[in-house]
Parts: sequence; structure tokens; C-alpha cells
Amino acid sequence: MKNERIMLGVTDIMKKMGIGRDRAYEIMKKGEFPSIKVGRRFLVHEQVFDSWLKGEILKK
Repeated sequence: MKNERIMLGVTDIMKKMGIGRDRAYEIMKKGEFPSIKVGRRFLVHEQVFDSWLKGEILKK
């Protein structure tokens, strides 16, 4: 069984989008897509993020 992560953190968002940490946090905090905060970490489901990148999810 392959152990795949389904939740993306800020570092993952940075890598996928080619942006810096500050911009990644800004996008997540603004509610550009549904995310959750666990402790001090912001997380987003990978499928939700990919849909947002494709323009399938509009800003709240």
C-alpha cells in the first residue's frame, strides 16, 4: 500500500505554484480556496487545490 499524502501544506503550495512563503500564506489566509488550520499549520486537500488551480473553484 502506497502512503500518499492528501493534504498539502504551505511548502507544498509554494512548490506547486513557484511562489514564496509569504504569498502562499497570503493566499491561504484570504480564503482563495477552502483550507483548514491545524495548530499553526494551514492545510488544503490536494484535489481541492488542483481544482482551484484549474479555475473550477471560485473565491469564497
